Amino acid sequence: MDVKKWFSETSRSQVTDTVIADILNVTRKTANKRVNEGMSADDLITISNALKINPVIALVEFDRIDYDDVADFLDSDGQLIATAEPAHLAIELARKLNPATLAPEIDDLEARRKLRNSNTPPEDVPPLRYVADDTDTEPGMGDEGYHDGP
Repeated sequence: MDVKKWFSETSRSQVTDTVIADILNVTRKTANKRVNEGMSADDLITISNALKINPVIALVEFDRIDYDDVADFLDSDGQLIATAEPAHLAIELARKLNPATLAPEIDDLEARRKLRNSNTPPEDVPPLRYVADDTDTEPGMGDEGYHDGP
C-alpha cells in the first residue's frame, strides 16, 4: 500500500514527501527514500500521531502488527469494550470522570453486591446511613399513624 496515499486518505489532507519530512525532521530526499523502502514502525507512529491518526491502525495497515496481536494484548492486560460487562464499564467511566477520588463509593457498592448473600458484613464496608421504609402502604390523611410534616 502506498504510504502517502493511505495517510492522505485517512487524515483527509494532502500528505507529501515534504509533509513527511517535516514531521520526521529529515530532508525531503530522506523521507522519499523511507517511503519507497518501507517505513519503520517508529516512523509510522510519529506520522500517525502528527496527523492525529491512531498509530495502531497504521501499524496494522502496514503489516507491523496484526489485529489478533492487538486483541491478544488487550485481553491479557485489560478487557475489550465489546466484551466488558456493563457494570465494569460504568465503574471505569465513573473513575475516569472523578479521578481525584477514584470513586470509592462505587467500590463500596461493589463490595456490598459481593456480600449480598452473606449475613455478616465485613468490617471494611461501612454501614448504610439510610434505609427505605418496607411497609406496604403509607398511611394517608385520616389514617392512624398519619402525620403532616417531620
